[in-house]
Amino acid sequence: MSTLRSTHPVDTGRRRVLGRVTLIIALVSAALLTLMFVIDLGGAQYGLIFAAFPFLITAPASVVLLRKARRPEVIELHEDGIAHVLGGVRRSWAWDEVRAIDVAERGEYSYTGSDVDCTVRFADGTLLHFNGLTENSRAIIGALGTHCLDATREPVHKKHKARAAAILGTITLVGGGVATWAVLTVPTTAEGGDQFGLAMLAVACTVPAVISLILLISVLVTGRR
Repeated sequence: MSTLRSTHPVDTGRRRVLGRVTLIIALVSAALLTLMFVIDLGGAQYGLIFAAFPFLITAPASVVLLRKARRPEVIELHEDGIAHVLGGVRRSWAWDEVRAIDVAERGEYSYTGSDVDCTVRFADGTLLHFNGLTENSRAIIGALGTHCLDATREPVHKKHKARAAAILGTITLVGGGVATWAVLTVPTTAEGGDQFGLAMLAVACTVPAVISLILLISVLVTGRR
């Protein structure tokens, strides 16, 4: 590419911290799920099934965050285009290859510490996502606005919606499946603690399954074009 105008490294330290936090939550959730099969509290131990839902979210999130935190990431602005370097792998695009730009303000107190979120779609279908963790990220947005006047301003983060749909779909299926099993098992279980525990298990799984189903429908509907 032509003359390099500026480089914008990504602060991977916050990713590492957030990845460790989600990993700890995932490990604690896994321990609670294991404990459910070990102890006997007259059926009340089935309430620990609640730990399955944070585990389903935090386990994959910790893997992604920690993996990305190990690889240095930099965005480069050149005179005639933009480049992305991740873990030594470099990709570059000319300004006229930018097809769509999606910029969202996240607010000063975003949980990631980022005040802006931007996703760019290129002519080859590649998505480039960056936020306030990228040094001087607003300069990148300004350069996109200056050089890519023909690019549309629209939501382009289909990849993120697909991940959200996959996670919510998994929670819905797991929660609904366990709740159905518990309800069908209650009539064949002797009255007492086990029956009470199965009823608690059904309620514990139904509530998050219904909530995740509603969120899943919302994600799928808003994802249409």
